[in-house]
Amino acid sequence: MKPMMKTFPAVLGFISSRDARLDLGHRFISHRHMSDIRCTDEDDNNIFAYHETNVSRRSLLHSAGTSLAGVVSAGPLAKLLVGSQHVVDVNTASAMGLVQFPCQPDYLANTYHMMRAGESRLEAEGILSTNPLFLTNQDDSLSDLGKIQVEASCNEMLVLGINPSVVKYSLASKCIETANIVASTLMVGRNRIVPEFTFMDQRSVGLWDGKSLNSTEAAVWAMDADEAGDEGRGGKPPPNEDGTPNETLFEQVTRLRQLMSILETQYSGDDILLIFPDGTSPALLSCLISGIPLKEVHALNFLPGELRVGVNMKNTRQLLKERVSSPEYLATLARGRDELRTLRRELDEYLLAKEGSKTLLIPGPVSRGAAESQTNRRRSSLEVGETRFSPDILATGALLAIGSLAMLRVDKDGDENRRTSDIKPVPSTAELDPPLTIPFTTDTTETVAIPVSDSADGIVDPNVFQDIPVLSKEDRVKAAELAMEEYLSQDDGGDAWLSSMLEIRDET
Repeated sequence: MKPMMKTFPAVLGFISSRDARLDLGHRFISHRHMSDIRCTDEDDNNIFAYHETNVSRRSLLHSAGTSLAGVVSAGPLAKLLVGSQHVVDVNTASAMGLVQFPCQPDYLANTYHMMRAGESRLEAEGILSTNPLFLTNQDDSLSDLGKIQVEASCNEMLVLGINPSVVKYSLASKCIETANIVASTLMVGRNRIVPEFTFMDQRSVGLWDGKSLNSTEAAVWAMDADEAGDEGRGGKPPPNEDGTPNETLFEQVTRLRQLMSILETQYSGDDILLIFPDGTSPALLSCLISGIPLKEVHALNFLPGELRVGVNMKNTRQLLKERVSSPEYLATLARGRDELRTLRRELDEYLLAKEGSKTLLIPGPVSRGAAESQTNRRRSSLEVGETRFSPDILATGALLAIGSLAMLRVDKDGDENRRTSDIKPVPSTAELDPPLTIPFTTDTTETVAIPVSDSADGIVDPNVFQDIPVLSKEDRVKAAELAMEEYLSQDDGGDAWLSSMLEIRDET
């Protein structure tokens, strides 16, 4: 298959010059026919010298050059002319698409410098903030120390002679300020300061967001070192209810792969400075480029304002050898494991308290012996003649007492002789034993007894009642409609306001 692929360009070159050769042969034959009529025998060898022909020396050279280029541009002659080391193998795709990690030397088309933004105000207060919704808050802007750290990194780039042609920064407040300081110090044009809205966001830690930066960050380091694995799929923080994501390292890998694929497609041969909001993101990208297991990512963690130039596989692996066994890193992991146990214990207690408030008290199973003892106690109580109260009897007595009080009425004139009310409340038949017999009547108008005023001063006497008919459903609907029309017809001052505005307009 490979020899056929090598000869295929030669065939294409031969075919591409086919039209030119046919045109040349056609002109030769047509002119030869004309020479038989107009030329002598001695001029047969100079057939192109006659003015009647359409062939010129320019068209001849063009045709010959096309034929020669088609043959030379491919096949064995190409290797002889330009050398085998510069010939592109047609079996290898040279287009850059989705970046594949790790990146071998000379794989990336650009040179990448990585930098962490300077210390923010929240970091100065010792607060861990990872919710992407709050990255643009002014509380996350650079502190005074953070500005000094960024200026020191800019001076370092000036000393090293590094002038990035593209500055790509996260949309966090501290990254925006860091990019502005870099642009003003290194004289980078504003058209080369490019924001990144999503792919450079830091990893979110879910329920641990907003906790102490020192202790929580150490716990995350220990969790990743022990549980993340080589691909970073383990070690997931607990979820939160306020919308803060809880991500693993592998979820952040997806964003960084998209970032690098866009940069490699959009730029070529540029010095690109990447400004990240945290120290784990640039360390994670360095591990991906170098093929380092992601569980060791925090050994390469960036400090606030730290700059690393020309990040590649060689210098990253060399830095890992120096840091992975350092006493500071090992002490941080040991402290982080203790903090991780504390955080998880607090989480368990929180979940138990949360679930306990929602748990219903359900009686547990009763053993056979306990059930028999309860039955024997009931039987003994019946034998000694203990009084047993039925809930139905108590409910019926209460209803009868309330009904008897409601039936007492006093005349409107204040007569002391009480009489029985004509309207008697009907107890529920489901609660009376035996049920009451309710006479059927065709009168659909119901009445209710309400207290009325018994004196001229309007004081309501609770002992004086008046029968008011209860409206039917249709009457209630009509009454509601009339009340709504009366409410809408009230003057709310709108007409007066409108007339005043018209007067002002007329005066002007």
